[in-house]
Amino acid sequence: MTERLDSHMKGVRFDFAALAVVASSILLLYALLLGEVAGWLPAPDGVAQRAAGAWAPVLPVVRPEPPDAAQAVRPAPWLGSVNALVDAFQEADYRLDAVRKGDQAVPRIIVEKLPADLHRLESLPQRKRVFIKLILPLVLYVNEQILSERGRLVELRDDIDRFGRIPDPSDRAWLARMGERYGLDTLDIDALLRRIDMIPPSLAVAQAAEESGWGSSRFAREGNAVFGQYTYVSGAGLVPLQRDKDRIHEVRSFSRLLDSVGAYMFNLNYHRAYGKFRRTREHQRKSRGRIDGYALAGTLKRYSERGDAYVKTIRAIIKSGGLRALDRARLGAGAPPARVEPKV
Repeated sequence: MTERLDSHMKGVRFDFAALAVVASSILLLYALLLGEVAGWLPAPDGVAQRAAGAWAPVLPVVRPEPPDAAQAVRPAPWLGSVNALVDAFQEADYRLDAVRKGDQAVPRIIVEKLPADLHRLESLPQRKRVFIKLILPLVLYVNEQILSERGRLVELRDDIDRFGRIPDPSDRAWLARMGERYGLDTLDIDALLRRIDMIPPSLAVAQAAEESGWGSSRFAREGNAVFGQYTYVSGAGLVPLQRDKDRIHEVRSFSRLLDSVGAYMFNLNYHRAYGKFRRTREHQRKSRGRIDGYALAGTLKRYSERGDAYVKTIRAIIKSGGLRALDRARLGAGAPPARVEPKV
């Protein structure tokens, strides 16, 4: 009898424990759900994507959270056509003429992929306008990251002038990583400052336009490659259809347009072929206090096998498109989420 009673009590304790675990699980799930609704926890990716209509087979435009947290946060639209992108530009009151005049900041609209029908636009002037407005925020955003690193370098140089060394170990470690990244044999802040600097928007937009055919090339449409950068790693890019049999290069492809822009800027700031570009840019900054994309185009003969003809083309695009004024352009307030950081 005693054994049966003990067995019965154990069963009761087990049932009670099981019920407690189930109840705790239900309460935890309920708390998590409330947390998502209240905003203290991020919604799972699948939920967020479904809420934003993510089942459309296109990539999104990422809009940042407004700097004022009290403002309503609108979901990012999912754009797959020129019309949808133009509507987004109009909603943001994004006008190139106002940007050129300095009357308007460029909205932080970070487009991950070209609209699927951009290359089918019959109106070349319209395709050019859409392309410029699409590429410019990407260029300005990557420049923003570069200038942030440059600002940190200047602060570290000031530390050395004041203290004879860099006091913070984390700053010393960061500086070492920058030297390694940019291929310096000897750690030299002045040498790094020559490399870590902005690319004039006029030059970047003109090169993107020329290399991608204003967004119409196969490389741009299929691989987000708007700067025609070569890679010799098999499978890392798209094979040119007219490639000679003795050539092994591919045109490097990217998961996002932002990565293409980041890799292009890093290339100009790193590769030994563009040493003259960097020296000229440094001279412009010191002597004029500004960087001139039209003049810098003359240092990029080695960017293309066309040499001087390529430079003339880039300068013609800058001049005819009124791109020189874009060198004064700036991004509006706010910042895109960390997930859109460029990968080079």
